[in-house]
Amino acid sequence: SISGLGRWVAFASGGFGLFIILFSFSRSFWLSALLLVPAGFSMMTQMSSSNTLIQSMVPDELRGRVMAVYSMMFMGMAPIGALMAGSLAEIIGAPGTVALGGAVCILGAIVFGLRLPKLRVEAREIIVALQMTGGEPASKASFQQPVLVTSKK
Repeated sequence: SISGLGRWVAFASGGFGLFIILFSFSRSFWLSALLLVPAGFSMMTQMSSSNTLIQSMVPDELRGRVMAVYSMMFMGMAPIGALMAGSLAEIIGAPGTVALGGAVCILGAIVFGLRLPKLRVEAREIIVALQMTGGEPASKASFQQPVLVTSKK
């Protein structure tokens, strides 16, 4: 079931930001390694929940294209983000850059969480329309009454 996955996305994003901020302040190898475990768990929870939600709301015939764009954005933006983070790290240092990145994650989680009720309504409409049409896009929906076929013996 996809019920509640939106909340998981918000909480996991906030948790990731929190653990990354704590990681940025750590100067102990073992503490840093320990903090990366919940950070990684939060990141994987957020990514898998987002992926599940996206695939649940996309019609079957468009799923490959949408996931290709999603993957391209996810993987394609990483080098740009790394360049920006490297430039910022040269100015404020690596720990400050990591902490700032964590703060941005928390801010994004808060914004997403506040918009979640409206997004949930829109997502529910999409999912219901897809289920009513058997996976076809809502524009192809045919809401005719089903014909009851009976056989005589």
